[in-house]
Amino acid sequence: MAEFKTDEGKLQEVSSILKAVLTSFGGELPMSQIDSEYRTVVGSSIPYKELKHGTLASFLQSIPSILKLQNRGGQLVVTVVNDENINLILQQVKQQNNSKCNKSVQKKKRYTEYTTRQLHANPNPRIPSMLNTRWQNNANWQQQQHSAPWQAPTIPTRPKFHSRGNSHLQWRSQCLQQPPPGFQSSPQQPSPGFQSSLQQPLPGNKANSAIRTVTFQLPTTQAATKDLKSGTSLQDESQKTKAPAAEKTPSKKTVKQQLIEAVRELETELGKTGEDGIQLQFRTVPCGKRKEWCTVIMIGEMQVSSYPDLMSTQEEAEEAASKKALEVFPQLAKKKQVAQLPTTGDNTTSVSRVKQLLKERSPNKPFWWEPLRDMYCEVYKEKLPNDWVTKLKDSTNIGLVFDNPCTDKWTVALAEESTASCSQTPQNTTKPQDTPTPQQPSRGSSPSPLNEKTEDSDNTQPPKKLQLPSISLPTTPTWDVFVTCVEDSNTVKLLLVGEHYSGMLSELQTEMELHYMEDKNLKPVKEPVVGEIYVASHEESWHRVELLEVMGDQVKVKFVDHGDAEDIPLSDLHYLEAKFFSLPPQALQCCLAGLEDAPKEAAFQALVETLPMGKTLVARVTRRQEPYAIVLFDTSTSEDINLNDKVFESLAQHLVEPSLPPVGGLVEVYLTHASSKGTLYVQVESKTYKILEDMLKIAKRRTEEMLGEKVPVDLTKLYLARFSKDGEWYRAAPRSAVDPNGQVLMMFVDFGNSEKVPLSNIRGLQTMSPLLAKVPHQALPCCLDNVPSNPELKWTTQACQRLLDLASPDTPLLLKVVSEGTASRPPSVQLFKRLLPQNELVSINDTLSIDTKLFGSEGDSNNNSVEKEVVLSQVRSQQSSCASGASSQSCTPCSPTVGPDSFPPCFPLSLNDIPDVGSFFDVFVTYAANPYHFAVQPWKMAKKFEELSESMQNYYHNSASLKKVSAITVGQYCALKHTDDIWYRAQVEVVTNLSVIGIFVDFGDRFVTSLDKVQPLIPAFCALPCLAIRAELSGIKAANKDWSPEDACRFRELVDHKDLVSVVHSKNVINTNTLFLSLVLIDTSDKTVDNYINDILVEEQRAVCL
Repeated sequence: MAEFKTDEGKLQEVSSILKAVLTSFGGELPMSQIDSEYRTVVGSSIPYKELKHGTLASFLQSIPSILKLQNRGGQLVVTVVNDENINLILQQVKQQNNSKCNKSVQKKKRYTEYTTRQLHANPNPRIPSMLNTRWQNNANWQQQQHSAPWQAPTIPTRPKFHSRGNSHLQWRSQCLQQPPPGFQSSPQQPSPGFQSSLQQPLPGNKANSAIRTVTFQLPTTQAATKDLKSGTSLQDESQKTKAPAAEKTPSKKTVKQQLIEAVRELETELGKTGEDGIQLQFRTVPCGKRKEWCTVIMIGEMQVSSYPDLMSTQEEAEEAASKKALEVFPQLAKKKQVAQLPTTGDNTTSVSRVKQLLKERSPNKPFWWEPLRDMYCEVYKEKLPNDWVTKLKDSTNIGLVFDNPCTDKWTVALAEESTASCSQTPQNTTKPQDTPTPQQPSRGSSPSPLNEKTEDSDNTQPPKKLQLPSISLPTTPTWDVFVTCVEDSNTVKLLLVGEHYSGMLSELQTEMELHYMEDKNLKPVKEPVVGEIYVASHEESWHRVELLEVMGDQVKVKFVDHGDAEDIPLSDLHYLEAKFFSLPPQALQCCLAGLEDAPKEAAFQALVETLPMGKTLVARVTRRQEPYAIVLFDTSTSEDINLNDKVFESLAQHLVEPSLPPVGGLVEVYLTHASSKGTLYVQVESKTYKILEDMLKIAKRRTEEMLGEKVPVDLTKLYLARFSKDGEWYRAAPRSAVDPNGQVLMMFVDFGNSEKVPLSNIRGLQTMSPLLAKVPHQALPCCLDNVPSNPELKWTTQACQRLLDLASPDTPLLLKVVSEGTASRPPSVQLFKRLLPQNELVSINDTLSIDTKLFGSEGDSNNNSVEKEVVLSQVRSQQSSCASGASSQSCTPCSPTVGPDSFPPCFPLSLNDIPDVGSFFDVFVTYAANPYHFAVQPWKMAKKFEELSESMQNYYHNSASLKKVSAITVGQYCALKHTDDIWYRAQVEVVTNLSVIGIFVDFGDRFVTSLDKVQPLIPAFCALPCLAIRAELSGIKAANKDWSPEDACRFRELVDHKDLVSVVHSKNVINTNTLFLSLVLIDTSDKTVDNYINDILVEEQRAVCL
C-alpha cells in the first residue's frame, strides 16, 4: 500500500478501505470485528492513533459521511452510509447470496452467525486467586456430573453482532454444558409443564408419510452391541437407514450413535432390558416453504427438538437434535436414578424428615416443593410418593403449611413460620387461600393438566391472569453469568449460567418454539394491559415479555429473560400459556461496583467498548439488592482479567488535561486560591472536572474503610487528604516529609492551597482508585498582569483577601491570557467579573492595581508588619484633630452632620443636546459591556467635564469641606470617592445597612461602596448635565442568540475609552429621564481607512446584520 503523504490523504485512504470492507460484508459489521477485517485487507490495524484519536470509537465517529455507529442491544455496530453506488453494490451482493447453491438464505441463518447471546461454559475457566477456595471445594463437580462419554466440550468463540431473533439459538446448544467447575446455585427445578408429549404432527406436514419416525428397542446382547458400535442400521416399520461402508480403521461415531450408546449404558446401569428398557424415538418432519427438516427425539418421557435450527437433510436434523439431547441427558439419568430409590411409605416418617430439612435450610421462609423433594432423595436415599403433597396439603396438625402460589408450583413451610414473607413467591400470593382466584387455584382441587388447559381453551378468550414467580438467586459469593446487553451509564443486564437458570430457560425456549408452531395455540392480544406478561413473536423467535406501553398499533415491551426493551407490532403479541409462567424471569439488572456515580456518557461508552459480549464470566457480588453490584472477571485466559478495572482504564482515555488558552484567548474559570506571592490558581470547568467530582464521591465513601491503615508517604504519588476547614477529602500531593509531630505539608492539587495534615487524615490513592490517581490536576497557576502596577510593590495578605472578596469560589470569571508562562513565572492573565443585572464586565486587574495600599514595598514583605502599620494609621486618623486631618481619607469628629435634605439634584442631557437622526456625533466611550450595552460622552463637552472634575478634587480633598453623612435616599445625586482616590458624581440606586449602590452619571458604570465615601454635591457641581448616555450598536445582532464573554471582551477592546465618530440611528428617552441612543460607531484613528465596528464584528462572525 502506498505511503500516506498527508494526514488528509491518510484519512481518505483509511475511509475508503473501511467503506470497501463494510460493503463487502453487506453494509455492516460489529465494532469488535471491524479492525480484524481491516487488518485482513491491509495487513495492519486501523491507524486511529496516528489520525489523532484516542480510541477506535472516537475515530469512527469522526467520519459520519462514511459510516455511523449504532447501539443494538448493548452491542456497537458499524454501518456504512448508503449512497446510490453503495445501494447497487449491496443489492448485487444480496442477489449473489440468494442464488448460491439455489437455496434461499433465511434471516435467522444470518443472525446465528452474529449472535451474542451465546451461553457457553469454558472447559477450563479460571477465577481470581481470591476465589480459588470456592473452586477447590468443588473440584470434583465436573467429574461427578459430566464424566459420561457423550459430553463433548466446546471451544469458546467471541461472537459477533447479535440479534434477539436467534440469540437463544446459539447458547441453547451450549448452556447445559458443564459450567465452570464449582458452580453453585440455590436449588430451582423446572416445572413438569416444561415437558410436552408432541403426539400431534408439527405444522407444515403435507402427509403423514413425510414424517420419519424411528423407534429403538435397545438390544442388550453382545451381538447387538457389536452391531451398534460398527454402525449397523436401526430400522422401524416404515424406513431403513443404510449402514456406512466398512473401513479398515474405525470411523468416528456420529452424535446420533453416541446418543444411542449413552442410552444403552444408562439402561444397563439401571438393569432395565427388553420391554422395560428406555424407549428412544426419532421423529423427523419437514418444515417451512422450502423442504428443510426438524427432528424431535423422545427419550422415555423427555423430548428434545432441533427446532428452530432447520437442516437441509434429515440426517443433519437428527445430528443436531442428538447433540442437544446429549447435553441434557444427565438430567434424564438423574431422574432415572432417583426413580430406582425406595419410596418412604410412612407419612409420619416423611413429615418428620421434611420438617428437619426445613429447619436446617429454610426455617423462616417457604421452600419450593421440587428442590425440597430432590434434597430429600439426596439426604435420605429414599424418595417421597408422587402424591405426597396432594395427600397432605389439607392436613392441619402435621406442622407443615402448603401453598400453591402459581400454576403447578407448590411451596412447603413450617407451620410456626407460615406468616413469614417469602421472597421467592409473587406478591399476589398473600390473598386468602380458601377462595379460588385467577392467580391461585383452590387448595381443595389439584391443578388441572396443562395439556387439557391448552386444548380446551378458546383462542378468542384470554387465559386467566398469572404472575411470574421471583427468581431464587445463588447463595454463593460468585456467580457464573452471561451479559446480554448494556443500558444507560452503568446498567448491565445478565443471565445466570447453570442447570437451574440458563438450562431451564433453554428448556422453556424449546417448549415455546414447539408449542407456538401450531396455529391453534396462538391467542392474539386484542386489549393489551400495561404490566401484564405476554409472549411475543420477534425476529422469528418467541419470547416472554412484559408490556410497558401501548402506542396504537405498536407496543413497547421488555424481554423479561433478556432485559432489553423494544417496540414491536401489536399483532405480534399473544397470550402466554399458563405452563410457561413457571420459570421466573431470568434477566438480572446489575451495575459494576465502583461505577455507581460515574459520568453517564463516558461510562456507557466504556462499558460497551470493554465488556465482552457473548462470553461466560465470573461475577463477584458485592451488593445483593437490585441493581446488584458486581465485579466481573474474565477467566477464559491464563490470567484473570478484572473487567471493572478495564472499564476504569477505558474511562481514563476520556479524561482531558485542562489548560489555559493561548495568548489572547478567553476562557471561563473559577478562582480557587491566591497565594501571598501573587500566584493564583484557577479551575476550568470541563467534563474531566465533572468526572473527578463523581469519582471523589466514590472514593470518600471508601476512606472510612481504610481507617487505621499506615500510609507511607511518597513525594512522587498522590493521596487523599482531609482538609481541616470543611472536613472533606481531596486529592493532595506531599510537599515535605513527615515532621516530628506526625504531619505532612500537603498541596491540594485541584485547588492550589496547602496545609499540614496529620498522617491519620491521609489515605493512599493508588490502591483505593487507580483511575482517580490518573485524573489530571485541575488547579492551573497564573498571575495577574500589571498587578501591582508599581514593580517595587509586592503582594500581601490584604491583597489576597481583597482578591478573594472580589471573586468568590462560586463566581465565574472571564480570563484572558496576556503572556505565556516561563519556567519561573506562570502565565500573565486578566480577570473580569460580570456584574448583574446589566452583565457588565469589571476588570479585577484594574480594581486591584488602583488600590496601591493593598500592596507592600520590598522592605514590607513581612505581611504582619504591613498589616500592623495599616491598623495603626487607621487608629491615628480617628484620634486626630480637624487641623491635622487634612491628609485623612475620612471625615473628622469636627465635621458637621448632614442628611438627605443636603443633596441637590442633577439633570441629564436632553434630546436637544443630541444631533438629529442620521447626523454624525463625536463621542468618547466611557464604559463598554457589550454591543447592546455601553455608554458615551459627547466629545464636545470634554473640556467642561475636565474643569468640573478638577474643581471637585480640589474641593473634596480639603477636609474642611467634608460632611458627616447620616443618611441618603434612593435617587439622590452625590459626590463619591472611588477606590482610585478620585471623586466622581453619582446617583444612588440601592441603600442598605452596610453599603450604597449606584451609577456614575458621567461614565455609566456602577459602584458598591460604604456611606462614609459619600458627600453632598454643592450646586456648582450640579450645573453640568449628567454626561453618560446609554447606547447600543445599530444594525446588528449577536450571531449566537446572545453576546458571549469573548464577544464582550472583543467589543471592549475595540471601543473602550476611545474617541470615536458615530452616526445617530435613533434617540429616545426611557425611564422618564434617561437618554438612550442607537449608534453606528466608526474608528477614524487610522488615517487611511475608517473602521466600522459593526463590520469588524460581522467579519469575525460575532454578529450578523439585521
